[in-house]
Amino acid sequence: MAEAVCATTDPELWHGMGGELTKAKKICAACPVRPQCEEYGRELEGDASHGYRHGVWGGTDAKTRTRRRKQARPVKADRDAQILRLAERGVSPKEIAAQLGITDRTVSRVKQRAA
Repeated sequence: MAEAVCATTDPELWHGMGGELTKAKKICAACPVRPQCEEYGRELEGDASHGYRHGVWGGTDAKTRTRRRKQARPVKADRDAQILRLAERGVSPKEIAAQLGITDRTVSRVKQRAA
């Protein structure tokens, strides 16, 4: 991500408060690697709760990334059906969890309820 606009700015700007975050988001708006940066931020944060997410990644703040994660998750019934279909095909719980953005424990619970 050498082309990133933020590479030449003060790193503290990306983890500031209020107006600093607004300025950081404006800088991100014109960045050629914005989508890759947002994805990197999501991967870096993993399944961390909202309280452990911080900073601006790809023009999004922690609140926006949390909302997008929730919107991207399938509805529970659909998710459970996907889990069971994948398990029937022999896909491992870890692989199912990674594909659906859930935990191994969720996969196990769904499989136990269905049994």
